[in-house]
Parts: sequence; structure tokens; C-alpha cells
Amino acid sequence: MNENNLEYTLNKLGFDIANSSQKDKEILRFIDKALGVLSNDGVYAYYVFCLSKNDGKYSNIFINKPIKTLKPFFQSEYSDKAEEFFQELSKDIYELLFFKESLEKALIYARYHAKAMGE
Repeated sequence: MNENNLEYTLNKLGFDIANSSQKDKEILRFIDKALGVLSNDGVYAYYVFCLSKNDGKYSNIFINKPIKTLKPFFQSEYSDKAEEFFQELSKDIYELLFFKESLEKALIYARYHAKAMGE
């Protein structure tokens, strides 16, 4: 039942993002920057920002995990490849906004989880 609950899913995604790099002191700073880019510049800018880190760990945590986690909530089918996913997503304004708002919420949860864990 919980896997169909969006709030539960976003909470778990936020926790997983914060928990996936327990020893990384930079994670809280990166969460803040990624959240700022997403909020101010949009979903595609967020994707490019996360890629620019040029670190496989960050792109897995901040790009691939959110895609995999939120895909079941979309009405349309999207590619599993990140670049194609973001290009296809931009064609449907409602799903684009849903993804943006959901990811913002998950990143806010991740920020609080990271702070609570003392990072």
C-alpha cells in the first residue's frame, strides 16, 4: 500500500538521498544548490546541474533515483535513460510540473534528514 502513497514515496526518496552519502559532508550543500536550481531554473536546469558535478555517485542519487522512484506516478510511459526522460517529460506540462513539485518536496525532506543526521 505504501508504494502507491506519494507522500510516503517522497519521504522515503528524501531519506534515501540523505542517507546514501552518510560520510559526505558536501551532500547538504549539494542538496541546497540542487533545490535552488530546480526551484529557480526548472527541471532541465536541475538535470544539467546534477550532470555538471561529473560524479557518478551524485548523478545516480540526484537523477536516476528520483526518475526510478517517481515513474510509477506518471500517466505516460517514459524512457529509462535520463536524457531521453527529461526531453520526453518536457512535452507534457502537467507531468513536468508534477515531477518538479514532487522532486522539490523530496529534496526538502532530504535536507531535513541530512541535518537531523548531523551532516
